[in-house]
Amino acid sequence: MTITRLKLERFTAFEALDIKPSPGINVLVGANGTGKTHLMKVAYAACDVSKTDIGFAEKIVRVFMPPGGAIGRLVKWRGESSHCRARIRR
Repeated sequence: MTITRLKLERFTAFEALDIKPSPGINVLVGANGTGKTHLMKVAYAACDVSKTDIGFAEKIVRVFMPPGGAIGRLVKWRGESSHCRARIRR
């Protein structure tokens, strides 16, 4: 499966991210703690969920293994708001 766009809002390390990967090989470069691994985990979950019978939210929980299995632990908190968004286009 090819991912043509990946958009994250307030998800783990990302306040806002909107990327359109190039066809072929893409390289992620950045300092420690900037979200490279989280980006790869989201992409993996999106690709793998198309081969299974589980939903994207459950796959994200299985890949990230947040404490207590609570998907809310993956939200980048800002004040009292507790929502995030992940959109992946194939």
